[in-house]
Amino acid sequence: MKTKKQHATDLLGSDAERECEVQREIDSFLRAVSSYPDRFAREPYLSFRQHLSSIVSSSHPSGSDENTRH
Repeated sequence: MKTKKQHATDLLGSDAERECEVQREIDSFLRAVSSYPDRFAREPYLSFRQHLSSIVSSSHPSGSDENTRH
């Protein structure tokens, strides 16, 4: 049985992980915003959503720990 202190530590760990995940998402979005004009100049039919998706997928290589969390 976990003590209150252990439970609080577990919550802090998951909060820190979530904070890192959110920060990565923010960084990816800002990188997409800043790089989209140049990419749009080369590929005018590319939507921002497609561009953002390519930025996010390049930031998260396949086989990441995303699947190991479940």
